[in-house]
Parts: sequence; C-alpha cells; structure tokens
Amino acid sequence: MRRVRSVLANERGDIVLGWLTRLAVVFGLAGIVLFDGISVAVTTVNVADQANTAALDASDTWNTTKNVQLTYLAALASAQKQDPGNAVDTTTFRVDPDGKVHVRLTRTATTLVLYRIGPAKKWAVVTQDGDGKSVPG
Repeated sequence: MRRVRSVLANERGDIVLGWLTRLAVVFGLAGIVLFDGISVAVTTVNVADQANTAALDASDTWNTTKNVQLTYLAALASAQKQDPGNAVDTTTFRVDPDGKVHVRLTRTATTLVLYRIGPAKKWAVVTQDGDGKSVPG
C-alpha cells in the first residue's frame, strides 16, 4: 500500500499537461491561419461584387453625362459607399463606346496576422475587376 502511494505521489500529470499545451498552441495557430484565409476569401467575393456595382453605377452616370471624369467619380463614390476601404484604380478604369464601364477595385482584407508580416502583406490585398452596362431609361 505504501508503494502505491509513493508512485501516485510522483505522477503529477506533466506528460498530459505538455500534450495539452501543444494541442492548444497548434489549435490556436490553426485558428489564426483559418481566420485570415477566410477573411481574404470573403473580402475577395465582396470586392468582386462591389466592383460590378460600382461599374453599373458609373455606367448610369455615363449614360446621362458622357463625361469620363464624372463617371469615374461616380464609380469611386459607389465603391466607397459600399466600403470606405475600397480604392478604384485610375489606370485600368475605362468606358467602352457602348457605355460599358470597367472598374478595378482594391482593398486590404482585415486579418489578424497576415497584413503585419512584411512579405505576406501582399496576400491581404485583394484586387478584383468588375464591369457593368446600365440600360438608358
């Protein structure tokens, strides 16, 4: 009986505690990576939709004004109304002769770690093209 008590007194659970700590760290890191990945994916889908909406709104302005500067400003206003972090690329913005507008939106995804790491910052920046043609009414 005495021998059983001395063996039990020496077992403090160090091995179990070590494994639980490792599991917690692994699950924590996996959670951060998963959150950042989902954030970038959701931002990509949202920016694509917002680019199409901005292009459609800009096309509507083009149909009424035939002014490229006002059309660009309409696309910018629409994009930033949907999300203040949206930026419209001026070099790729164009209006086709038939009134179809092409817009490229860029936004940085909200992530926990990705945007803080120097070489990985570019992975958090989402760029999507959109186009739209409003029917004159």
